[in-house]
Amino acid sequence: MPETRPKIPRNILVVAFVALASGFGQDMITPVLPAYLALLGVSGAGIGLIDGLLQGSTSILRFISGYLSDRFKNRKSFVLAGYALSSISRPLLSVAGSFFPVAALRLVDGIGKGGKDAPRDALVADSAVLGTSGRAFGFQRMIDTAGSVFGPLAAAAILFALTPSLHAYRTVFLLTAIPGAVALGLIAFGVREPRSVTTKNQEPISKPGLSWKFWVFTIGMTVAMLTKVNDSLFLLRSHNVGIPTAWTPVLFAGFTLIYALVSYPIGIWSDKLGKLPFIATGWLVLSAVEYGFSRDPSLNAALVLFACYGLFYALTEGSGRAFISDLVQPGSRGTAFGIFYTLTGAAVIAGGYGLGKIWDQVAPEAAFAVAAAGSLVGFILFAALAFKKRTGPAEAK
Repeated sequence: MPETRPKIPRNILVVAFVALASGFGQDMITPVLPAYLALLGVSGAGIGLIDGLLQGSTSILRFISGYLSDRFKNRKSFVLAGYALSSISRPLLSVAGSFFPVAALRLVDGIGKGGKDAPRDALVADSAVLGTSGRAFGFQRMIDTAGSVFGPLAAAAILFALTPSLHAYRTVFLLTAIPGAVALGLIAFGVREPRSVTTKNQEPISKPGLSWKFWVFTIGMTVAMLTKVNDSLFLLRSHNVGIPTAWTPVLFAGFTLIYALVSYPIGIWSDKLGKLPFIATGWLVLSAVEYGFSRDPSLNAALVLFACYGLFYALTEGSGRAFISDLVQPGSRGTAFGIFYTLTGAAVIAGGYGLGKIWDQVAPEAAFAVAAAGSLVGFILFAALAFKKRTGPAEAK
């Protein structure tokens, strides 16, 4: 029978708006939490440790939840449980007045985030119409990232209205309960467990496991991530070139807006032209951005570079997830996404520490120069993979 499902099926539509609501709450917190912790008297090392707990717990749980969602053939329950932990822990920050309660709540948030990421992306892949994985993930990233635009702007509006203080920050945290409740309601009543349907265009599953192509791509992305500058260092560098600290949430919203606007059309094009060319182009763009920040740019140049930073995410995030979903069988997608996120997440943590040491012991310019060289290596790697795909045997894009 011909495929009659809409190009953006119900599950993908609902999951996208779940991610928007949850991302709205998450990114109300992200730009303001360091300042809140500083007011509480938490040291720089303590702030770094809290961020490490969040990132580390997220990375570990991604693999576990992805594997279990494959084994039990259940995506929705893991997605709901993960979003529930995050939705409950975030507003509780409003009553956390010292290092240990904040650290514990961020750990719970990281467990929730890690618990839902791989099953959620597997659910999107399972629900997509055959041959439209790029469109599906591009749409999901577009709507999801809109939350990262509106969340920081909402936080900025509250801070401008109340002036930065413990009371203002706690108000921001408390209000995250609203988007969290919306996200949970959408999952509970809007998401349906997808059914993997074998079509004549799919090869029968001869044996379980992950293909060597998946491992080559995942290892390549892990190596590239070892030298990627994280968002915090980009924002800190923006202060060096004259962007006021109070405008940090607005700047954060600005580059995520570019990410949101471009993700969907790139997803559609990637279904037609292949995912790897867009991924390779993204790493070339990032190399140029990092090189630009290594050269002490003017204020106007920094704003352009931040816009290009958003373009990097749009080129690589949705296309990367869609490429993974195309490389593995439906029954292994949760495990595949879990492995991918765990390895690349560990690389981001290690790379962030290494680049931070270069920043502290040499210079910020040196850290960005090293990152630019590493991203250029990433571009060469993915461009070579894209060329090999085009010159090799015909296969799915």
